[in-house]
Amino acid sequence: MRYVAIFIAGFIPSLAFGQIVPTDTVRTRVLDTVTITAYRQFQAVSSLPDIHQTYLISGKKSEAIQMEGLPANLAEKTGRQIFARIPGAFVYDMDGSGNQINLATRGLDPHRSWEFNIRQNGVIINSDIYGYPASHYSPPMEAIKTVELVRGTSSLQYGAEFGGMINYVTKTADTTRAFSFESINTIGSYGLMSSFNAIGGKISKWTYYAYYQKRVSNGYRDHAKSDAEAQFVSVGYDFSKKLNLRAEVGRSNYTYQIPGALTDSMFYANPRQSTRSRNYFNPDMYVPSVTLNWKITDQTTLNWIVSGVFGRRSSVEFEGFADRPDMIDPITLQYKSRTVNIDRFNTKTSELRLLHQYQIGKLKSVVAAGLRYFNNDLHRTQQGKGTTGTDFDLSITGNWGRDLHYKSQSLAISVENTFYLNNKFTVSPGFRYEYGKTDMTGYISYLDPTDVPNQITHNFPTFGITAQYKFDENTRIYGGISQAHRPVLFKDIIPASTLE
Repeated sequence: MRYVAIFIAGFIPSLAFGQIVPTDTVRTRVLDTVTITAYRQFQAVSSLPDIHQTYLISGKKSEAIQMEGLPANLAEKTGRQIFARIPGAFVYDMDGSGNQINLATRGLDPHRSWEFNIRQNGVIINSDIYGYPASHYSPPMEAIKTVELVRGTSSLQYGAEFGGMINYVTKTADTTRAFSFESINTIGSYGLMSSFNAIGGKISKWTYYAYYQKRVSNGYRDHAKSDAEAQFVSVGYDFSKKLNLRAEVGRSNYTYQIPGALTDSMFYANPRQSTRSRNYFNPDMYVPSVTLNWKITDQTTLNWIVSGVFGRRSSVEFEGFADRPDMIDPITLQYKSRTVNIDRFNTKTSELRLLHQYQIGKLKSVVAAGLRYFNNDLHRTQQGKGTTGTDFDLSITGNWGRDLHYKSQSLAISVENTFYLNNKFTVSPGFRYEYGKTDMTGYISYLDPTDVPNQITHNFPTFGITAQYKFDENTRIYGGISQAHRPVLFKDIIPASTLE
C-alpha cells in the first residue's frame, strides 16, 4: 500500500500542473475535399498541320516528336526510345555505339535510315540520293527540338523514297536576349561521357545559334570504343517580317572501333567479347546550306534552299566472318594487312518550292509546286592494301583495287493540289516527274577497262492522290495511294565486298 500511495501522490500534482497550461488559441478548420481535373499539356507526339511550311500534309500520315521532356537517352541516340510512339517504326542498333540512328517504316531496311528522304531544317542530308542514300551525317539529338516524319504517300513533294521523309528540326536562337547558353552533360556506364554546349541570341535583325558536342565511350563490348564530335552554326537575317535569309553549316565526325561479329556459341559464352581489334569506321561529313524564306503575299510563300553534302566515309578492316580469327602470323610475326575503303561525297542540291492558296468560286484550294536539281559525284576507292598495324591508319601500299566515280544529275518537278470540298473533306491529287542520268567510270583491277563504264538513265513520272475527312481537330480519317521508285545504287552494280 505504501507504493500505491506514493504513485497516486506523484500523479495528482502532474495533473494539476497540466491544467494550468493555457489553451491553444489557433483555430482548426477542416477543408472540404478538392478534386482537380486538367489536361496534360505535354504531348510527345502530334500530327503536322494540313499545310506545313510549303508542304501539303492533308491526307498523309505524319508525326511530330517533341524532344523536350522525352524519356529517351539522347546522348547515345537510342532510336527505340525516341521513336517508341511511332506506329510501324522499325529501329535497330547496328553497332551499339550510339553514333547513328537506323530507322525505317513499312518493313523497309533501316540501315542508316536510307529508305527515308532525310533532312535537317529542311536541308537534304542523304549522302548521295542516287549513289549511296544513307545519311552518314548524324546531328546530336540534344540539339534537336522536333523530329518530323511524313510517310511515303507524300513522296511526290520531296522525293521518290518509299519510306517517307524525316526532318530533324534544330533548336533555334532565344530571340528574347542577345546571348543565351545551354549545356547538357551526360555520364554513363562503360566510359560514356557526353557534353553538348550551345549558344544563341538575337541582335537587331540578326539571329545566331551554334553548338558543339563531344562524346566518348568504351562501348559495351571489348574493342568497341567510340569518339564522336559535332559542330553546327546558323546565322539568320530578317530583311522584313516577310523575308529572311539563313546560312547554316553542320559537321559530324566519329571514329568507331568495330569489335567484329560473333557466332551464336560465342555470344552465349560471352556477349562482350570481340573478334576484331584493328577495325575502324570513320565518316566525316559537312552540310552547308543557304535558305531563303519569302512570304510574297498572305496567300503565297516561296522557299529556296541551296545546299551540299561533302565529306568522306572511311574504313580500315580485316574482313571475314566471325570464325576467321585475326591473329599474328607466326612466320612474319605481324598481323595480316587490312583493307582500306574510302568514299568521297560531293553532293550539291538546289530546291525551290512555292505554295499558293486560292479559290475557285467557293472552293478553297492550295497548290504546292517544287523544282529540285542535284549534281553528285561519289568517288569510291576500295580494296586498298592497308597496314598490318592496330591503329586507325588509312594509308595503303600500291594502287586501289577499285577507283570509281559515280556521277549523277537529276531535275525533278512536282505539283500537288489540295481541294477543300467543304470544311472537313479534302482531296489532294499530285504528280512528280524526275529525269536524270548516272555515269560510272573508273578502274577495277579484275575487269577489262572497256567493261567498267556504265550509264543509267532515270526517267520516272509518278502520280498519287490522298483524301481526308476531319471530324474535329483530334480525329480524322484519311488514306491515299502514291507511286515511288528507287534508283539503281552503286552497290547494286558493284557490291562493296563479298559479305554484302
